[in-house]
Amino acid sequence: LRAGFSSESIRLHLARLAIADSEGYGRAREDIGEYMVGEVQDNLDGQKLFDGSAMPQSQAAIDRQGKTLIAKHHLYDSYVFQLVPGGVAIGSDLIYAAPHHFGGKTGRGKKTEIKARPVLGVGTPQERAIGDILIAEIEALQ
Repeated sequence: LRAGFSSESIRLHLARLAIADSEGYGRAREDIGEYMVGEVQDNLDGQKLFDGSAMPQSQAAIDRQGKTLIAKHHLYDSYVFQLVPGGVAIGSDLIYAAPHHFGGKTGRGKKTEIKARPVLGVGTPQERAIGDILIAEIEALQ
């Protein structure tokens, strides 16, 4: 949050935004969705997790001397956002996205153990960016 904005003033501004924007923050939610998809892609490019820590390398990436989860860009390109009532949903419809995110056993007979690699998430930097998007939307209404 920017200096000078109390949580009460934020609540009041958000209520005002909801009244002024009959589509429920449509532009801000689209901006948030685009930002978060970009964050995921930046994380994959930079081989880091959403919290900024290094991504554990997969054996396949080590063997081919490449990047983890990005060999053919299928997962990278699959992340999308969708506006939902009162919010925005971000994710991938690929069946292997969840096992890579959460880790666990996968593959035929669940014989392959993979480490969790959460490239999608909201930490302090993402919260600040999303807050800035909402504040910009509020300021645009004034």
